[in-house]
Amino acid sequence: MKKPFSLNPRRFSRRSAVLTGVSATTGIVGVIVVVLVLLRILAPGVFYALTGPLWSIGTNTAGSLYAFQSSFADTRELTAERDRLAAQVGTLTESNAALTTKVADLQNLVGARSEGEKHILAGVLARPPESLYDTLVVDVGSKQGTAVGAVVYGPGGSPLGTIEQVTDHLSHVRLYTSSGRETSGWIGDNHLPVTLTGMGGGVFSATVPRGTGIAVGTLVSLPGPGALPVGHVVRIDSDPSSPRDTLHIQTSTNLFTITWVEIATHPFL
Repeated sequence: MKKPFSLNPRRFSRRSAVLTGVSATTGIVGVIVVVLVLLRILAPGVFYALTGPLWSIGTNTAGSLYAFQSSFADTRELTAERDRLAAQVGTLTESNAALTTKVADLQNLVGARSEGEKHILAGVLARPPESLYDTLVVDVGSKQGTAVGAVVYGPGGSPLGTIEQVTDHLSHVRLYTSSGRETSGWIGDNHLPVTLTGMGGGVFSATVPRGTGIAVGTLVSLPGPGALPVGHVVRIDSDPSSPRDTLHIQTSTNLFTITWVEIATHPFL
């Protein structure tokens, strides 16, 4: 059996109260609008006096919103400018580091040069292992004054080899340590004469009579002008059945990292 439909008095009273409030608010707003319209028509001065502050608030609010939005645009521009300047600083820092390294290399290279000597500065384009074994390719040639047979020097005035081939703007340097090449040299403070034989990879070998007092670390030089340091003894092989010791000599210059050389305008060796 169906239950008879009944209204909830509390729910009905709340809904009625809400509707009454909405109707009252709507009525008040309508009255205000009507009054403002009548004032606009009948008394414009009073209308503007009453609504003027509201227009000022709206104008100020719009201006504030525009300034707020503009600040975002300014911030984006400042951020972009900051990033651009940061990139420029990074580029300048890298360039400065490269120049500092270049200056250090050049100072090291020309530090031992004697007054009156004439040399041609050359950049190394290829070195071992990029170039043919124990050769260098440099960026000057006959147009800059180089010639076959001219001596090539590394940092500190250490002789490295001689010019073997020349084109207008390139030269090929054959290093003294190239395999099988023989060069006259001196060992020790007493300048014991020896024949240095190239072994490749920046290494010489030489033999000296046993009992000469040569030890690991002894300086090895090439003649002239004067004694030019070229390397030092790194190992000594002694065979009791042989009257001579075999010396292994490492060049002073790292041929695998060299970037600049100097070329004499006349041969000494």
